[in-house]
Amino acid sequence: MSMLVRVLSVVALALLGAVVATVGVGAHRSLGYAGAIIGILIVLLVGVFAKAWQGWSGFIAYAFVWGAMAMIYASAGPGGSILVAADARGRLWLYGGVLAIAVVAAVPRYAIVGRDVAS
Repeated sequence: MSMLVRVLSVVALALLGAVVATVGVGAHRSLGYAGAIIGILIVLLVGVFAKAWQGWSGFIAYAFVWGAMAMIYASAGPGGSILVAADARGRLWLYGGVLAIAVVAAVPRYAIVGRDVAS
């Protein structure tokens, strides 16, 4: 894989982290606890995809951008409004997403893609 393709792949995974955070913010409020759980599952599945596709570099880019966007959405905006409230659903989505990313980080890559591909 050429360096340009690898860099573009990592950038795409970083953008995917922003998209997943944005979708999770909307889902956790619109669908109640089911939306928060769906958002956490999306964070987990895309994390597995990122680690399987580009290894640690892609996974770290995805996780960093997801975390940054989640922090931005959880902080107060210029008018004092927030997108992730400090209630049970908001905390479930934020802490659940962080836990999902930690679980994916703890799983070795060969467990996801196999020993033949992981090298």
